[in-house]
Amino acid sequence: MSQTVVHPVPLFIFNFNMIKKSVFVFIILLALYELIIRIFPVQWDTSQNDKSANLISAQNFIYNAPGKKVKNDTVIVGSSISRKLITGIFGNNYLNISFNGWGSLDGLELIKRTGKIPSCVLVETNEIGEPDLKEGIKSSLEPLVYYPNTLLRSFQLRNQPTGVLIGFLKNLMKEKIAEAKRKKRENTELYNYNLNMIQNGFSKEIPDSLLKKRFYALKELVADLEKQGMGIIFFEIPMSPTLENTLQIATTRNYFHQFFPDTLYQYILLPKVNNYIYSDGIHLTAESAIEYTYYLKNEISKLDH
Repeated sequence: MSQTVVHPVPLFIFNFNMIKKSVFVFIILLALYELIIRIFPVQWDTSQNDKSANLISAQNFIYNAPGKKVKNDTVIVGSSISRKLITGIFGNNYLNISFNGWGSLDGLELIKRTGKIPSCVLVETNEIGEPDLKEGIKSSLEPLVYYPNTLLRSFQLRNQPTGVLIGFLKNLMKEKIAEAKRKKRENTELYNYNLNMIQNGFSKEIPDSLLKKRFYALKELVADLEKQGMGIIFFEIPMSPTLENTLQIATTRNYFHQFFPDTLYQYILLPKVNNYIYSDGIHLTAESAIEYTYYLKNEISKLDH
């Protein structure tokens, strides 16, 4: 009686078939997700921390702001103070690439590296930042990252599934989050304690060598952008009156006017009356941010740019 010989399937063939199937499923899911976010773009904030918020802002400018449109736009550069501005109030031709914990130098360097030429740049003078472009933005501009992210929106940080989910949940709870912020601000003892700490920090002298390094880098960047036909407008956002004339703020303000004299550059000065409300002494609350944005829009309309 003969026996049927069963030949085992080689393990490598089995593994190869599984890999092919996995790759096929991945491509299908990626294509489906790409289609969904193109038809229904994510409308909420998908950042999970300050770093991711900065990279999302930078990538939006790098990947999603066509150069042909940017040439008719005014771009706002600055720190987390400027991120509070309600950009939509200005109109469709405004972009805000201000960064948490960074400064105006980062936004200007980003504009230079992308080669995009806006009609005008609004430069916040509260926080100048450091002259070196941050590593996350550098990597976003490298060809191996740039081209896939430009081709597929699903590769961009703002559209990563985890961030989209967390952002969706935060969006559902935005009223509760806003209410928690309001209650925190109502705690005057905590507010005054934080304000006092910030005031002590701002009262410390910044070495001239450090300021000169920053301002020479800023002057070079501004000169490069002006050669390409961009207008430059400097603006200072109000802070708590307790902080507005501390040593660091006053020194930075003086350096701006030394390196960029009023006779050659346009400045939007602080409002004559500072009755805004601040979440921590530095950042405007949501309501005051709206009020100041309208002030800024009105002052811009008076300038020749």
